[in-house]
Order: sequence, then C-alpha cells, then structure tokens
Amino acid sequence: MATDLVTSQATCTIVFAQLMSLVGSALLAQTTATLLGSPDHYIWFASVITIITLATILPCSQAADYWGRKIVVQTTTVGGVVGTIVVSRSQNISTAIAGFCLIGLAFGCQSLCYAIPSEVLHRKHRAYGQAVANIVSGMGAVTGILVGGALIRNENAQGFRTFWYINCGFFVLGLVGIQFGYNPPLRELQVSLTTTQKLRSMDWIGNLMIALGLIFFCLGLQWSSNPYSWTDGHVLGPFITGVCLLAAFCAYEWRGTTQGILHHGLFGDRNFPLSIVMVFVEGTAFITANAFFVFELVVVQHLDPFDGGLRFAVLFLLAMGSSFVVGIYTTLTRQIREPLALGFSFLMIFNVLMAFFRETLPLANAYGYACIGGAGIGCILTNAMVAAQMSTPKEMISVTSGLVTAMRSLGGAIGLSISNAVFNNKLKVELPMRVAAAAVSQGLSPQDIGRFIRAFTTQNQAALHEIPGVTPQVLAASGKALTEAFRVSFRNTWITAAAFSAVGIVSALFLWNPKAQFTNYIDAPAEDEVLEAQEREQRLEVEEQKSSVQRLEVVS
Repeated sequence: MATDLVTSQATCTIVFAQLMSLVGSALLAQTTATLLGSPDHYIWFASVITIITLATILPCSQAADYWGRKIVVQTTTVGGVVGTIVVSRSQNISTAIAGFCLIGLAFGCQSLCYAIPSEVLHRKHRAYGQAVANIVSGMGAVTGILVGGALIRNENAQGFRTFWYINCGFFVLGLVGIQFGYNPPLRELQVSLTTTQKLRSMDWIGNLMIALGLIFFCLGLQWSSNPYSWTDGHVLGPFITGVCLLAAFCAYEWRGTTQGILHHGLFGDRNFPLSIVMVFVEGTAFITANAFFVFELVVVQHLDPFDGGLRFAVLFLLAMGSSFVVGIYTTLTRQIREPLALGFSFLMIFNVLMAFFRETLPLANAYGYACIGGAGIGCILTNAMVAAQMSTPKEMISVTSGLVTAMRSLGGAIGLSISNAVFNNKLKVELPMRVAAAAVSQGLSPQDIGRFIRAFTTQNQAALHEIPGVTPQVLAASGKALTEAFRVSFRNTWITAAAFSAVGIVSALFLWNPKAQFTNYIDAPAEDEVLEAQEREQRLEVEEQKSSVQRLEVVS
C-alpha cells in the first residue's frame, strides 16, 4: 500500500510539473518573446507543446504496454528536465522554441500519469485516483499563474528564467519518485515477447499516420488567421495534408487492422466513444477560457494582467474542489453519468455568463463566473477518464487513457483555432466601424479616419499627434468604442464554447453507470505481494465455483 501511495505521488508530481509548464508557456510567452527579440513568435511556445503532445502520446501509450510504464515515463520526463533548462538559458527565440519542443516530449507520458493511479488502486477507488490527479493538475496550474505572474511583475522580464528553474525542480522530483518508488511486477507482454516481437506488435503505420496527420492539421489551424487567411497555401497545404492523413488513419484502423491504436476491443461499450466526445468538447470549451478569460478582463474591465490571472486561478481552485467532491460521490454511489451532465451544465452556464460580460459589471462577478466554470471542469475531468477506463478491457487502460488525453488536446487545438477565427473575424468588422463612428461624432474629419484608426489601434503616439482634430474627447470616445468592439468580439467566442458544452450535456446523458465494475480488484498492483495475494484469491474463487458446480451436479 505504501508503494502505491509513493507511485501515485510521483506521477502526480509529474502532472503538477506538466501543468505548471503548460500555463507558463502561455502566461510568460509575450514577455519572453519580446525579451528575446521576436515578439511576433510568442504563440509558438504553447503551440509546439500541444503539437508534440499529440504526436507522441499515443505511441508512448502503446509502447508502455510492451516495455512497461516506468521506462516510458522516465524517458519522456527527462525531456521536461532538459527542456526547462534550455528555455531558462535561451538567448534567442530559436533556442526557446527548441526548449519548448523538449518540454512537449514530457507530455508524451501524460496519459500514463492518469493510467497508473487508476491501475494501482482498487477499481472502486478509481475515482479517488483521478480526483487526486486532477487536484494536483489544478495546483500546478495555479502555481504557474501565481509564480509566473509574480516573477515578471514590475517589468522584470528576466524573471521568466527563474520560473523555468523552479519548473525543472518539479520534473526532477517526479523523476526521482518514479525511479525509487515505482517498481511494479513485470507485465505478461513484457516477459512473453522478445524485443523483435514487441517492435513488430507496435502499430507503426497507425502511429506514423496519426502523428504526421495531427502535426500538419494543427500547423494549418495554427496559421489560420495568424497571420494567413484560409485561402493561403500556408494554411491549406498542411491542413489538407493533415485531414487526408487522419482520414487514411481512420480507414486503416477500421479495415486494415483490428489490433492497432484504435483496437476494436475498445469499442465494445458505448461509454468509451461517448467519453472521447466529451473530453474533446471539454477541450474546446476550456481552451476558450484559457485564451480569452484573462484577455477579456484586461481589455474590458482594464485589470492588471496579474489581477486577471488571480481570477483565472480561482477557476482551477474550484476545479480542484469539485474534483475532490466528485471523487467521493462517485466512489460512494458508483455513478458517473450524473456528475458529468452537471459538469457540462456548469460549463455551459459559465460560457453564457461570459457572453454577457461587460465593463459596468462589479469586479467580483469574474470571481463568481470562474467558480462556476471551475466546478464544471472538475466534474468532467474526473469522471470522463473513469468512464473511459471502466468501459475498456483492463489490458488496454494505457491506450484508453492515451486516446482520452489526446482527444482533449486535439479538442483544444481545434477549439483555439475556431475561437481565434471567430474573434478575429468579428473584431475586423467591429473595431473600425465603432472607432470611426465614435471619432467622427467628436468632430474628427472623415478624411482622417483611416490614418487615425491605424495610429490609434497600434498606440502610435507620434502618428496621432500629426492628425488634425485629435482631441482628448476624440481619444476618450474612441477608447470606449475600442473596448466595446472587443467585448462584442469576445461574446461570439463564448457563444461558440457554450454550443460545444451543450453537446457535452447530451453525450453525458447517453452514458450508463457501470456500478458492477466498482470492485476491490486491482488491475496492475505495484507490489509483488499484492499481486500474489490477488492471484491466490482468484484461484480460491475459481475453486469454490467448481466445487459449487460439482455439488449441484451431485444433487441433481
């Protein structure tokens, strides 16, 4: 039991480090990129982590079934250790992006960090394991927000280096915990297959197609409206290539093989595909909050970025709290459907409330909205993974967890592209229209509107002074119009996220509660003694069943 706890703590530490790095890659992006002389490249820091995650998580999940969890977790986590050091010492943007690519490798074991707590605990306690993993995940995110924000306050751009040193320490701590605390018995496939047989058993065709397909697909999405239009070759080329590769992957997994990444045994229970849909939907909705919640608070209510980050941290704190409550509820009632439906309802309410967010609302409202959104996310993440793991064979828990985690990341990548497109397209219409109307109403000549809008939106003070008729009244009215243009543009992104959340509610209602599967059985004990005791108990049960059958035959 002590070994199980050490194992869970080690994997949770790695999850903590992963979320801290993910939040830091976004929070510190503009500061870091500006300091390194390439402010336009900030968006690639978080993007390369997502792309590398999608490319590695499924192959790592499958490899863990043949070579064991430990070696895969250790190898990928080393990438996090090295990557954080590279980023912290970077002197140019290329080195920083290379460091983030290495950090992305650490996310290759993300699914295993959710699978291990489930398989080393009793099945009836699986919700506890997922709740703890999500709580620690939230702690990592909150730590990233608070530490990162504090280190770069007062224009201390060099503080980003200290952040990555701290993050490196957590990766090292998790790596040491896995090395000395996780030494599980060898699995059947580890022992029964030779290295050659293991290599042949890997789904190389499927892994290659999905890795390349997701890389090209996400690259095309990343470049859409940033800065290229959808008709540009930079977007269409990789996007169409990615779609074709993903379509070929689906066809191959359906007709070309039955035991690949999408093993046909995964789809024997409707809860698994429904879980995949739910985590995809949650990923699209969450990424909207991640990208636009603080952004809107800063632009619409004119908060300091750190103060906006504090309100966003509340979302993670409530996600941690709701994960804890849902873990207890699911363990006691053995119900997974109800918390999921409630979670998506909370998430939809959060998005609807944010759609009506405006400058005149009390500052406390943002805290309340974050509480609602966080409560929903905690409910969803805990039980979506439990629903998926309970609906597939025990020997496929690694691939199951990998698919769930990958679909959430894919949902985030697609959701971010959709949200950015919706936001940018609306802003391109609203901003010039509203600013022009406001400036003209205060006496600015219509002939100078074009120059004024360009100078005003880029904060070019020298150009503004050269335009005749630019008065404090014109600037004040234009500032209010600018804020309103952003508010209206933000609203469409929240409406889109609310629509995705509604799909999640419907999906959750079609789940069934697998109450009979919440048993004392441990799928993969971390100690030899526990494994031997469980095998003895199973043999006794089989012998008792045989004796009962024999007695019935004698009586008859």
